[in-house]
Amino acid sequence: MTATEWILKLKTDGVLIEGTKNEKQYLHLQTPCKVHLTDNTTNQLRDSYQADQEKGGVLVAIPKRINGVTHLTIDRAIFLTNVSDAPQNSYLPDSKELNQALKDTYSGQTENSLPICFHTHPTHSDNPINEMFNYIFQCNTSEQDQLVSDTPVSVGDLSVLMPRSLVLCNRKLSDKMFIGFYNGLIAPIEFEVHRHEQTQKAMDSIFKNVSEWSKEGNNKWWLVGGGIALAFLIIRYNKSAIPLILMLIPMSQIFINDQHGQPKYFAHVTNGSVTIDLPG
Repeated sequence: MTATEWILKLKTDGVLIEGTKNEKQYLHLQTPCKVHLTDNTTNQLRDSYQADQEKGGVLVAIPKRINGVTHLTIDRAIFLTNVSDAPQNSYLPDSKELNQALKDTYSGQTENSLPICFHTHPTHSDNPINEMFNYIFQCNTSEQDQLVSDTPVSVGDLSVLMPRSLVLCNRKLSDKMFIGFYNGLIAPIEFEVHRHEQTQKAMDSIFKNVSEWSKEGNNKWWLVGGGIALAFLIIRYNKSAIPLILMLIPMSQIFINDQHGQPKYFAHVTNGSVTIDLPG
């Protein structure tokens, strides 16, 4: 089956539908969509990650439409050479390798599939704490990432716009790996808004549980007493701890969209496989 025949089949099957952006027409994935990354893929991404430079390639996704849901199963990644003059902070894939990878997916080197281009952001620091914060603050798309994500792949006369993916790891303080999917006309072009929404929901849930607990018996007095005691210890013995506590608030974001929940758009993966929802 040729690449064009494959894309037209996916359109007939309802995996791909037509969409418009900036008065341009594309084929894109139909939502809701679930992306299943096998443990082979997450291990491959983690083992190949380099904390001091950007890398990238193509995730090979096998599509199916089941009961009104688009499923993409990713069991391997194709890594491409980064030919950027500054690989420590930018990614530019070798054009020949990229074209070959796209050909191998659409035309079916082993079986017909769909390509999802991905790249990494570096997190390296000689200070483990700084590296943790690099992991947190680099978990978002740059302006350049967002611009490039609007670039479709031409298959014959058809323009296919797939989501892009961002990957980060942090090995010094944890085994967590961030993997997210953006754009493709089915996902946000950045993760910040969704992450803040999920963080707020988590904080609201914590406050609600504490509030309900404090209403039981004399629990509120334990809560008040504990707060007063903590404030006294901080002020009396170590005022410098206050900025540290405030710095810990952003770190809560690494627990948002854990792989064992129902992550949307991105997930923090410790090990094994993960499914990420792209609800559209």
